Amino acid sequence: MINFGIDIPNYIECPPDSMYVKIIEYGDRKSRGGLYLMKEQMDYEGHFAHPRWAQVVYKADNIKDIEVGDYIALDHGHWTTSMKMFINGNEETLWYVSPKSYKKGLIAMSKVMPSHLVEYLGE
Repeated sequence: MINFGIDIPNYIECPPDSMYVKIIEYGDRKSRGGLYLMKEQMDYEGHFAHPRWAQVVYKADNIKDIEVGDYIALDHGHWTTSMKMFINGNEETLWYVSPKSYKKGLIAMSKVMPSHLVEYLGE
């Protein structure tokens, strides 16, 4: 995680076709067959790479089909490393989704949290 040590007073303004997300689905994952895939196996060199769900926190004004609070599934590798920042005095851990990733990596969206993500978060 990168700690930029910056304090953003209100909110993040995103460049066109970009967004910031949170709650990206990391960690161990259980396959439908009952196998546990460790997070390291899923990341390195694309082994067991899978799309991951995240929640949109900030988005560019020109993105009309997605709202803040929606959940999006991104193809593997279409997000940055996590970034820790302070927004309105609250610490946030966010990931950046670039215009290229928004256009080529977005594969699904949902207004409600996907059920397996509920399990992942332990809610």
